[in-house]
Amino acid sequence: MKKKNLIAIFGALVMSAMVGTVAACKEPEPTPEPTPGPTPGPGPNPVATVYGLPEADRGHYINNADLFEDNGTRWLFYTTNETSGEEDNVIAVRSATFEEGEDKGWAYGEETIVLRGSEGAWDEYLGSASVVKGAFEYGDTEYGWLMAYCGTSRASETQFSIGLAVAQSLDGEWTKVGTAPVVAFNEANTGSAATAVGNYAPSLVNYDKESGIRLFYTFADSYGHFAKFVDIDASDLDAPVLSGEAMVPNNGEIAGGDTVAMFPNADFAYDAASDKFYAVKDYSPTPSQAPAFARRIQLLSIAESELYTTDAGNGWTGIRTWDNTDTPDGMYERLYGACIVSDAYGHTDEATGAEIVYNVCMLEADTDDYLFTQNLMAFEVDYQ
Repeated sequence: MKKKNLIAIFGALVMSAMVGTVAACKEPEPTPEPTPGPTPGPGPNPVATVYGLPEADRGHYINNADLFEDNGTRWLFYTTNETSGEEDNVIAVRSATFEEGEDKGWAYGEETIVLRGSEGAWDEYLGSASVVKGAFEYGDTEYGWLMAYCGTSRASETQFSIGLAVAQSLDGEWTKVGTAPVVAFNEANTGSAATAVGNYAPSLVNYDKESGIRLFYTFADSYGHFAKFVDIDASDLDAPVLSGEAMVPNNGEIAGGDTVAMFPNADFAYDAASDKFYAVKDYSPTPSQAPAFARRIQLLSIAESELYTTDAGNGWTGIRTWDNTDTPDGMYERLYGACIVSDAYGHTDEATGAEIVYNVCMLEADTDDYLFTQNLMAFEVDYQ
């Protein structure tokens, strides 16, 4: 996940200053030996173990999580800002291992920035990313990991497209695939192109656990937010083979408060054992309050066969809906941008429940710095 920050900064971040004093006309005091402690690492966060989901440092945010487990290690990809108090999005990752004991659990290490926007290119301003394991070749080199990410050349954060990147290690160097997006913004089918968000919130599933990729994403025009997908033969990324785009069905028990059932900011996972897809999506945002993030998320499932037909079947089955009353003390007005914790291929085979990681943040009415209150929380839910 996964997801895209759709607002601009309305408040200025107030930073405190430290004022030092200088003593004159006396010998300087000897400098004490420093106390051993964690060594600062790259990016805004220090090298330190964090049990549970990491929190953003002051002046930073964490959103658009994509969390999966591979061989006993969890990998958390997310969007953050590289510079304190600025909205200069980058894609970052942390890994975690599980530690037994009281007040322990998943122990996350340092943050590593793995992707930045390219100045003057279609992806100068980044949104969210999704990552899967597989077998991919690009430029005569074999890669084991594929990322889909959204970006735009517009500082207004509209007209997003989706591109690809590959890596041989998750926290190593990522190579962008080509110089153009794989799913490009198209002005012809967006209504008012100047304000259309375009294609965002990519969510990857490697359905054959090799090179067969299903790329889900949210398409937002002037009329609403809807989920689409394309299938990609990603074995040779110098010449990837894409299917035609298809709209994800929006019938069934979809909730959101809209006249037409919409599917915004969704993340998908595949259960091959039951031939089902699971999705967690936002309710539609409430634009009357800043930030324009949703206040509820919903978990659903659908038979895989229904993705490929225009015939109305049973549609989506609602599993659970959460709102801000499910957060500690109901303290967060916004609850949005969730992802399903999966394996490295985007599968949840034979799982009887799901772990949902989601975003919370405060309102502008509560703090001018609401943008920098974005952090992650989690639920667990049974499918029954």
